[in-house]
Amino acid sequence: MSVSKIFIFFGLLLLAEGYLIGRIMDIWGVPGTLLLLLLVAVVGGRLVKRQGVATLRTAAMKWRDGTAIGSDLVEGGLLLLAGFLFVFPGFLSDCLALLLLLPPIRGAVARFLLHAFQQGQRPFYTGSSFGPVDETIIEGEAMHQETTPAVLRTIPPPGRVRADKDETE
Repeated sequence: MSVSKIFIFFGLLLLAEGYLIGRIMDIWGVPGTLLLLLLVAVVGGRLVKRQGVATLRTAAMKWRDGTAIGSDLVEGGLLLLAGFLFVFPGFLSDCLALLLLLPPIRGAVARFLLHAFQQGQRPFYTGSSFGPVDETIIEGEAMHQETTPAVLRTIPPPGRVRADKDETE
């Protein structure tokens, strides 16, 4: 998804949110609507924090056991997105955030994203812009060659005294 599509999505979401907030203000009034938006943001933030800590603990246990934590990282990113959506003013974004807080839905989205990332991942050398891969093998030997000039090799490191100097001088 390109950056322009993301901006278009959030622009359309903002327009839809404005319309929906206006409609709800007609029904509940300005104070009721603002109170509801604030309440959903606070409660949603607490839920995101609780689930984020649980996801972090799970990832830490998996890391300690040496198992893959990719899905936990993606789920953590989705929880971060849910937190952003709760802060974003509006009811549609809050509904999307609530959906991301449901573990089965968040897990399904995480699996979809992981699969999409894996399908899009290709080694650099397979691209057509690099041309065909040359499989020529060149055998040889490597020798270490001292590249430090002799003058620099005689200077002692800071804080050390040269062994060939008299220490009483």
